[in-house]
Amino acid sequence: MKKFYLVICLIGISLTSFGQTFLFEDFSSNQMPPAGWTIDNNAAQWSINNGNSAGGIAPEGMFTWTNGTSTSRLISPAVDLTGLNMVSFQFMHYLDDYSGSGYSLGVATRSGGGDWNDVWTVNPTGNIGPVLVDFDITNDDVGQSDFQICLYISGNMYNFDYWYIDDIWLYLPLNLDAGLLVITTSSYLAGPSEVSGIIKNYGSSVITSTEICWQVDDGEVFTTLFNGLSLNFCDTYDFICDQMMDFPVGSYNLKVWIATVNGVQDDNPSNDMAEKDITFVCHTVQHRPCLEEFTSSTCGPCAPFNASFVPWCNTHEDEITLVKYQMDWPGNGDPYYTAEGGVRRNWYGVSWVPWTNLDGTYTDNNLTTINNMFNASMDEPGLVKVIGSNTLSGTVMDINMTALAFADFSNVVIHIVVFEYMTTGNVGSNGETEFFHVMMKMVPDAYGTTVSLEDRVPFSISETVDLAGTNVEEWDDLGVVVIVQDLGSKYIYQSDYTIEDGSFASDATLMSLTVDGEPIPDFSPDVFEYTITLPSGTVEVPLVEATVNDLNALAIIIPANELPGSTTVDVFAEDLATYNTYIVNFDLGTGIINSTIDAVRIYPNPTTGKVFVSGADNAQVNVYNTTGEIVASFSDFSSTMIDLSELSKGIYIMNIEIDNNTVLYKKIILMK
Repeated sequence: MKKFYLVICLIGISLTSFGQTFLFEDFSSNQMPPAGWTIDNNAAQWSINNGNSAGGIAPEGMFTWTNGTSTSRLISPAVDLTGLNMVSFQFMHYLDDYSGSGYSLGVATRSGGGDWNDVWTVNPTGNIGPVLVDFDITNDDVGQSDFQICLYISGNMYNFDYWYIDDIWLYLPLNLDAGLLVITTSSYLAGPSEVSGIIKNYGSSVITSTEICWQVDDGEVFTTLFNGLSLNFCDTYDFICDQMMDFPVGSYNLKVWIATVNGVQDDNPSNDMAEKDITFVCHTVQHRPCLEEFTSSTCGPCAPFNASFVPWCNTHEDEITLVKYQMDWPGNGDPYYTAEGGVRRNWYGVSWVPWTNLDGTYTDNNLTTINNMFNASMDEPGLVKVIGSNTLSGTVMDINMTALAFADFSNVVIHIVVFEYMTTGNVGSNGETEFFHVMMKMVPDAYGTTVSLEDRVPFSISETVDLAGTNVEEWDDLGVVVIVQDLGSKYIYQSDYTIEDGSFASDATLMSLTVDGEPIPDFSPDVFEYTITLPSGTVEVPLVEATVNDLNALAIIIPANELPGSTTVDVFAEDLATYNTYIVNFDLGTGIINSTIDAVRIYPNPTTGKVFVSGADNAQVNVYNTTGEIVASFSDFSSTMIDLSELSKGIYIMNIEIDNNTVLYKKIILMK
């Protein structure tokens, strides 16, 4: 989580031992103005935007257009710069221009509460950014004990739309200072996953190499050396560590840190480490982006926006869910406004129309941004599967839905939204004659159903709602959206449409169950527990695979964490609400464990191709893929190395049979 820093540094001892930052503001407090800051003029136009238009990490500061000509300043607290003759300053910003003239953006300093002295200005002729602005300040205000800095906008306030700012930083650069900006590894993972992040050069020296380490909980520490870099001041580098993570289903703490920079520890260790809670989930599905637009038939800017937004939505109609809330402003607003739409507007903090959110985050009403956010959303793992149906009888609609989560999620709200695909009766003053996916009713209300979803435990909702008295125009033109959303972050885990008059199968049985490619003896779909005795010395959990009877059913396999142990197979019918659990128990034989097996070592693992094997003489070695097919075989093996570099990236099982028929199983993770 981003933090607010205000450091009044004592020059000399504290400058080098405690870092070089005097002032840092990233608006993560969600407070405008932030603590210690003040606003001069047009305070109502300054707000917090839950987005990253400026190019930083949400949230950010935002100034909104208004009528009139003036100057508005966001003013920092006083900072003691006694003894300095130079200080560095940077911030990120994005300007959404309207007219291309008539106003300016700037940064100014003062001391003793006196006059402002410009240190950076620009007269926009169009959109700017998102861009990082950085420069040194050497004027007479530097060196004073009551130094202040401000960001300002001046001139005709009608000639732009919005100004977004983030990551305001006043500092003195150190010689060698790399910082770990963020861990970009997803919070939710399925199977072998990369450790990745972004580092930034905050120092004056060029960074040519760095060692980055990572550790999960208190486990083994892994290190990757990145050579051949050329990072100047403020340059960033996206890194991916060589090793991959692969852990059983559950939650963990991931630590990532910069160990060395240019072969030594840098001058500012305080920004070298980051931590992140990660969860290895049991399964993922395709994530379906959810778009919510707040609009009005009396909103002038809504018409040109929808002229491009609606065709974009039509192009992606099979990939997204879409719902629109008609608002009661400007003027008299849209006649199809409802109080439930007002609740949704207030929850999101919607300040104007049009206002479009994707997965709960504001899109800036920019199609390029929307498309980029859509692509990123499609790449996100789907952590919840949703299915549902709706049936209309007269004006009464029955709605049934089930959500199946693949991890534990607390503080979740499920929204059910009845909408009409097209309306024409709410024509207003902006020239639009047709409106699409217009919300008619939120079920049971605008606050939805608050739940805690459990891993692989179906959650079902059945609702009956009378739509009489709503704004429905055509009763055969209705649809229903289901939104599964985090109450805190507002992130939408999953969304989907229900199926009109849908009927779903309830077969949650298996057709077959295999262990390392071999069918379980005497398997029956109606028998849910089996015990397999493995040879003495087996150290790797066998690969269990399942085939469902109904192709629309879902089987989720959770391997045993150790031997002896149990692998479970959870089978969910198409309706998601009906499920069975098959259990495969693994016991070890009671024979004496062969000392030869104890001596066998296989390394490195994960590997990029070459696997070294020691202690396995005159062995039969077979390598299987996850479907049980032999992809490599070595007879009378007495070598030290097996080359798997021709195989594709993924998980493989290595089976080593020693001359006394004792078998060793080992899972190999192959990276590229």
